[in-house]
Amino acid sequence: MVEKPKILFVLSEGLQSTVIDSQVLQHVRAIQNLGIAEFSIITLACTKTAYEEAEEHLQRAQDVAGCDVMILRGVRPGWPLSELINGYRLVRFVSQKGVDFDKIHARTDYSAALSTVLARRSKKGIIWDCRGDFFAERTDRLPFGFKRIFMTAIVGAVYRRRLKMIERTAEAAIFVTTVLRDRMAKFWGTKKAIVIPGAASERLFFFDEELRQSIRARLSIEPDQLLLVYAGSMVEYQKFPESLVYFDNLKANDLNVHYLVVTNQVEQARRLVGDRKNVTVLSALLEEMNGYLNAGDAAFMIRDNLPLNAVAFPTKFAEYGLCGLPVIMNSAVPDASKLAQKAGNYVNCDAGVALDAFSHSERRKVAAYYRSRVTKQAQAQAYADLYQVN
Repeated sequence: MVEKPKILFVLSEGLQSTVIDSQVLQHVRAIQNLGIAEFSIITLACTKTAYEEAEEHLQRAQDVAGCDVMILRGVRPGWPLSELINGYRLVRFVSQKGVDFDKIHARTDYSAALSTVLARRSKKGIIWDCRGDFFAERTDRLPFGFKRIFMTAIVGAVYRRRLKMIERTAEAAIFVTTVLRDRMAKFWGTKKAIVIPGAASERLFFFDEELRQSIRARLSIEPDQLLLVYAGSMVEYQKFPESLVYFDNLKANDLNVHYLVVTNQVEQARRLVGDRKNVTVLSALLEEMNGYLNAGDAAFMIRDNLPLNAVAFPTKFAEYGLCGLPVIMNSAVPDASKLAQKAGNYVNCDAGVALDAFSHSERRKVAAYYRSRVTKQAQAQAYADLYQVN
C-alpha cells in the first residue's frame, strides 16, 4: 500500500476567522477523507489577543479538520524582517513538536515567505497557495497624496522581497484565479503553476427542497415571498449598503420580498439596516449556512472594480453555487462572474428590478454545474498531483 504524503499546512491568520473554517479546515478534512494526504496544521498568532482567541478555537478547529492543529506565537508581520524571525520560530517549533512532513502547503505569500526558512532547513518543498494580491490589498484604497506615494513604495519593497524569497524556494504555486496567475507571471516565471478556484464542501453545501421549506418556515417566510440573502462582513469592499439599495428598489416596485443578513457583525449590520421592514439580521456558524442559503431565492456578491477584487474568487461564491442560488453581482470578480454566466445563475446588479426565483429543477441543475468545478472532489486530482512526493 502506497503511503500517503504528509503535508504541513502553514497559515498566519490565527483560527478565529470563518474564512479559515471554509478555506483551510474544510480543505484539510476533505482531502484527508478522499485519501489523498495526511495533514498537520500550524497557524501563526502574532499578538497576545490572537493567540488567546486561537486557543479558544483550537479544539473546534481540530474537530473540523480531523488532524493536529498547533498554534505558534509569532511577531507582527509589520516588524522588519518578520518573515525571517517567524521562519526561525517555525523551525524551532516543528523540531520541538516532532512534526513529520513531506511537503509544506503555505497559505498566502506571508506564510510562504516565512516557510522558506523551514524548507531550506528540512530540504522539503513548498507549495505556495496564492490567495490574492497583497500589494493591491494594501494600496488600492489609500487616498491620493503623499501618504499613498510613501505607502506604495514601502509596501512594494516588502512585497517584492517576499515574492523573491518564495520564487527561490517554492516548487509549485496554486493561484485562485487566472487573473492572479497572469498578474504573478513576471515574478513566478515558468515554474509549475495551477489555477484552482476557491472551493466549498459538497458535504456542507447542497440544494435540498425539504431543508429549504423547513428553514423558510422557521424564518416565517411566505411561500410566494422572495428571500434575498447577504452572507459576509460589513467591510466596505463587500458593498452591503449597495445590497440594501437593491432591496429597497424591489420593495419600491411592490415586490413581496424579505432580506436575510447573515453576519458576525450583527450590531453594525442593524445600524445600517435602520428602520427598514422585512429584514432579518443574525449570525451563524459555517455548518448552519446551507440551510439559510437553501431558504433564499438569490444572494449578493457586489464588489468594487479594484485590482484586489479582480484576482479574487470568494469561497462564499462557491457556496452560493452549490446551493443553486442566483447571484446578484457585477463583473468586478472576473473569474466568478464568467463562471456564473456559464452556469446560468448570474444576475446583473445594475439591470433593474426584475428578479425571478429559480424552480427547484433549475437550482439542482446549477448546483450540479458548480459541483463539477468548485468542490474538493472535483479538484482532487489537481491536489493529488501537487502533494505527490517524488
